Amino acid sequence: MHYVETQLAGAIGAASARIMVASVVKEEALSLEEVRNILDEASQVVMYSHQLEQKSRELEAATRELRAANERLKELDRLKDDFLSTVTHELRTPLTSIRAFTEILSQEPEIDAAQRGRFLGIVTKETERLTRLINQVLDLAKIESGRAEWHETRVDMRELVLDAVSAMGQVFQEKGIRLELKVPERVAPVQADLDRLTQVMLNLLSNAVKFCDQGAGRIEVELSERAGWLRVDVRDNGAGVAPEDREIIFEKFRQVGDTLTEKPHGTGLGLPISRHIVEYHGGRIWVESAASPALGGGACFSFTLPLLRDAAREAA
Repeated sequence: MHYVETQLAGAIGAASARIMVASVVKEEALSLEEVRNILDEASQVVMYSHQLEQKSRELEAATRELRAANERLKELDRLKDDFLSTVTHELRTPLTSIRAFTEILSQEPEIDAAQRGRFLGIVTKETERLTRLINQVLDLAKIESGRAEWHETRVDMRELVLDAVSAMGQVFQEKGIRLELKVPERVAPVQADLDRLTQVMLNLLSNAVKFCDQGAGRIEVELSERAGWLRVDVRDNGAGVAPEDREIIFEKFRQVGDTLTEKPHGTGLGLPISRHIVEYHGGRIWVESAASPALGGGACFSFTLPLLRDAAREAA
């Protein structure tokens, strides 16, 4: 009987098991109080069982989340390794050119003026490239750590877009890229950091240049106002961005394409930095198909910024 009572106690509780075994052995009827006690213990057992099931489900969910987080950490670790490899390559390339041409200039005093000027031009260009790379890495670190300095003023985006396009004019000419501007005579101002937004605009233009075919490239830049928002579109006729890659290209350390077989186009930090800047100002940045008959395929990078309240009311 003790064995039976032990087995019942595990299922319905010790008191209930004792009462039930005693009533069976003595052939006595259960009193109302005894029935209540049995029901109370049974309900407690059911409640504990439900609690255990809930804890079990929570534990399984936590285990899945930990597994997913671990996989994500492994992926980030791999991406960082790829990023460091890319940055190392990008640093080494200009440094190698700078060293090679400075050695030639210092060791070959009889170089004619034309060659000297060309070599100095290459050194200057590679130095600027190296500076841009270092600045991108530092900018992203400062922005993500919250140590970036922001200087907000009323910004005329029409003037900013035209200045950025003008700054890229030489590059467009060298690459044989045709540029089309769709900019109104006047747009409402935004409250923003002028230098940071200029950085976004230059990043998008440089990105479009990278993926345009040399000699046959076309880029459209459009500025417009829409319901209290200012929108900038930069379209190109390059290879475009696959739908599955349109979100990950805005993540740091991420570049589309096969990094094992293709030479990376820069560090892949321009778009993540641009996203941070645009979102800091309350806007949004994204990419989609160019959807322009004149451009054919390609990609369209767009971002929006909220107009100043008084400007938004005027526009409305």
